[in-house]
Amino acid sequence: MDKINFDGSCDPNPGGRMGFGWVISWKNGKPATEGKNEKLRHPENTNNVAEYTALKEGILQYLKLGGNGPLQVYGDSKLVISQMSGKWKVKNQNLAVIHGQIHETIKKHDLKVKFDWVPRDQNAIADGLAMPGNASKKAPVKLEDRKFVADTNVAPVSSQLRLKINELNTSPAPGFKSFAQLRVGGLDSFSKKRFDELGEEAGKKAVEIVKKEFPNDTKNQASALRWMLRGLGTDLAVQKVKIDVEISKKRNKRK
Repeated sequence: MDKINFDGSCDPNPGGRMGFGWVISWKNGKPATEGKNEKLRHPENTNNVAEYTALKEGILQYLKLGGNGPLQVYGDSKLVISQMSGKWKVKNQNLAVIHGQIHETIKKHDLKVKFDWVPRDQNAIADGLAMPGNASKKAPVKLEDRKFVADTNVAPVSSQLRLKINELNTSPAPGFKSFAQLRVGGLDSFSKKRFDELGEEAGKKAVEIVKKEFPNDTKNQASALRWMLRGLGTDLAVQKVKIDVEISKKRNKRK
């Protein structure tokens, strides 16, 4: 059966710019169809509205391209999947409107649809397409092009951390949640090393990368080098630190 993966995001949430992404995989073997869209800042914009809108636009695009079902829909939003499959009630009025529009479209075209939740890591392409702004235009790094400073399989890290790093390294576009949940679990051999020590161990190229990404910020430069030395891909190490910075800013605003 045909498949659709969808994802949506709002930056900042709520009220920010929304991004929508979807991937249509065809049962007849023809190349997958990717799609994305955006909406400018608005007070009613939220992550959940973005998720629902991505699903709506993905289904409309599927029908426009001649899809007639049966259709398997995958998303990493438990709210949307649970509400679309009838397991949860729709209490938010803004979501109820889009929810109703999607059901009307499905009924109008007599489309047989099944909804299933998947972890964000299994929704990586749609997740990347859903990133609003310039980030959505940046193509994921091809796995064969990913660069490494160290091999996590021989790096002095815990087996649990090694497993998580390997999972990210083998994903073309890991999601926000995957980076947010990546933790050392205490102190390791890299935690107390100074920037100059880390730079000597990681090499000149790695130092150039972190200085370009975090100018005049030795704290974040050092953090990125630590993740590289633990075996995380250089692009992923930079992204990990940027997400940690974003999370820290949001926490400080709440205080």
